[in-house]
Amino acid sequence: MKMQMTKLLLDVAILFCSTLISIEGANFMIDPTCSLHNGTECMDVYKCPYFSSLLQESPKNKLQIITELRRKQCGFVNRSPAVCCTKKDKVSTERTEHLIYNRNLDLLPIDTCGQHFFDYRITHGQVATLNELPWMALIIYNTEKGLDFLCGGTLISEIYVLTAAHCILDSISGVRLGEYDLLSVKDCDEPLHYCAPPVQDFHIDKIVMHQGFKNTKNNHDIALIRLSNPANISVENVQPICLPLERSELQGKLFTIAGWGTSENGYRNTVLHKASVPMIPTAVCQRLYQGLVNISENQMCAGGERADSCSGDSGGPLTSIISSKRMLKHVQYGIVSYGPKACGTLGLPGIYTKLENYVEWILDNLEP
Repeated sequence: MKMQMTKLLLDVAILFCSTLISIEGANFMIDPTCSLHNGTECMDVYKCPYFSSLLQESPKNKLQIITELRRKQCGFVNRSPAVCCTKKDKVSTERTEHLIYNRNLDLLPIDTCGQHFFDYRITHGQVATLNELPWMALIIYNTEKGLDFLCGGTLISEIYVLTAAHCILDSISGVRLGEYDLLSVKDCDEPLHYCAPPVQDFHIDKIVMHQGFKNTKNNHDIALIRLSNPANISVENVQPICLPLERSELQGKLFTIAGWGTSENGYRNTVLHKASVPMIPTAVCQRLYQGLVNISENQMCAGGERADSCSGDSGGPLTSIISSKRMLKHVQYGIVSYGPKACGTLGLPGIYTKLENYVEWILDNLEP
């Protein structure tokens, strides 16, 4: 089923890529005549309930869907394919029902987090595309060689970054958002003649580590960083990710890890990389580590097929795409905690803090 959906999405990508002539500013290209066609509106294909539901199924009538997409396409919205959608079918902005109820739930951008921007280009390798993962954060440290990035994190609201507790060191100095290429002053996509907005650097106002964390065992490996001032999340390279507010079946899920960590050849990546990793059942993971570690109910395992998270990715996210009110959203399910010393060690998964067990803790520690 996943392979069929992936094939359909690839066909959609090729369809839109083949008809793209130009993208004004690389942000949008809308056909103004769309609204004249029987009260339709040009919008993101994933925000149109009719097409969103079709793309998430495993359809037998793929050719019919592609034909209809071609007939109703109207350009791009924020680099995501757009179609003429009946206005009455527009996705509602009302909040979904959540299994978690907390007084601080309103402090999270539930309706706008984790927005999925479909990239019509076909990329090779594991280099992320510009603005593809706008929630990625880099933790800045004072070292003997000057300022350096030793851990990652994720933006979960305009003022809070989530990371691993073991990343909280005395030398911590600040947080950077909106980064892509560490060696580039300005991050640009030359084929599209587009450059991303500047990075955003912040001092730290407050740090909250989980009270149960002990560095020797790595359990409860989670921390919140409050930025000195709110991030500008109106730009495309800085956006918050969603938290798992509803419990879901994780077994069999395919996740994404991302970061600037050490690659399997031992060199540090200067450009943001990503990789797909499967979830590994806890019992299997425990057996693979042969008793070297005790994996608790607050942890989860993923990877181990030469695509695990590596040094420098600590504190970074383990994410997956879900359907929420007929929209596709990125949700963070784990925080990179620890794993094998050798990057990409075959058969040894990475171990992650299981976020589903900490959503209440996160909410309880948020401040307006």
